[in-house]
Amino acid sequence: MIRNIVFDMGMVLMDFHPLEACRAAAPDEESALKVYAALFDHPEWVGLDDGSVDEDDLARHAMARLTDEPLRPLVPQLLKGMPQNVLTPIPGMPELVDWVFSSGFRVYLLSNAGYTVSQNRQIIPRIDRFHGVVFSADERLVKPNPALYQLLTDRFRLKPEECLFVDDNPLNTEAARKLGWQAHLFDGNQPALRRVLEACARDLAD
Repeated sequence: MIRNIVFDMGMVLMDFHPLEACRAAAPDEESALKVYAALFDHPEWVGLDDGSVDEDDLARHAMARLTDEPLRPLVPQLLKGMPQNVLTPIPGMPELVDWVFSSGFRVYLLSNAGYTVSQNRQIIPRIDRFHGVVFSADERLVKPNPALYQLLTDRFRLKPEECLFVDDNPLNTEAARKLGWQAHLFDGNQPALRRVLEACARDLAD
């Protein structure tokens, strides 16, 4: 029986839109694409998630990758505006989370995200009601590393077979299943997710 719903954050609860942030900061589309490529679309960006990359180093390196010098100041500007400029709630998901709480589940967050997101977690609707939150950078582990899933279950004394994980990345949901969790691969279809959760709620209520 599922008693715990574990949500991912990016592209599940929150929309991640760095290119839009670049467009808002840059003078034209070509410039926005250049800044996006240098900062967000570079392999170094994912180092924020496991805490191996410092934002100051990332900024310095991204600016060096920009051959157009006038665009370089946009990099620290974009980083300073994070996470509010790159993350916004997905419409309908706060209400779905409310329903999950009202149905009697315990609710957790397991997210690959950097320190800045962890420190500004209040931008995530209802986060103050969650029973537990784990951000990858704080633990220096990232999904789909099974150690991060194990950390969440150990820290909050959860049984794997009682956890349903909702994530948009098939590697992450598959890792959860290998550890005995149930998982739902979220593709933006909220009605489909609601049906899965309603089935779990019926079992919980019996």
